[in-house]
Amino acid sequence: MELRIIIMIGLLLLISPIQAQRLLGDEIGIQVSGAIPMKSISTMDKDFGFQLAIVSNTASGNYWKFGMEYQHKTFDYKKGQLPYEYYNGNIGYFLQALSNHRKSVLVYVGISGVAGYEVFNKNTALLQDGATLKNTSGFVYGGNATLSLETYLSNRWVLFGFSEITYLPKSGLSKWRSQFGIGTRIFIN
Repeated sequence: MELRIIIMIGLLLLISPIQAQRLLGDEIGIQVSGAIPMKSISTMDKDFGFQLAIVSNTASGNYWKFGMEYQHKTFDYKKGQLPYEYYNGNIGYFLQALSNHRKSVLVYVGISGVAGYEVFNKNTALLQDGATLKNTSGFVYGGNATLSLETYLSNRWVLFGFSEITYLPKSGLSKWRSQFGIGTRIFIN
């Protein structure tokens, strides 16, 4: 009998016309995500990235993102590995491109400004075999474009997947790079 009551209440909640209040203006959220480069040929323990960001919703359902990111890659060199690290800060604006009626599944397109610092081989130019690495560590800047598919698991909890392409004109590694990943966002107010 108790199971029937629980099932009836669950069905009533599913077909209820009451909808959650989502995408309210001035909501602040904390976002954590992980990513891997699209051209990565090694395992995730060698090529990966992490992002931590603060997200602020606007009244129109779009949002601002203020974040920090760390990326790590390794490159094979003879019998060893050359590490590459990239630290950056970014500020971006994301527009809602598509959504369903209940605002539980959304697609966002975003553009961000990026500035950071890249480190080649732990700032050591001399390699194991005596060769000299010509890539030098230094400050880089540029922008990125992001496509994000987001779903609300509850009124304050979002799960998302994203793909982004970054342009860094002064990078010693490559001007264009791309990555994909998953993450979560929790609204705190």
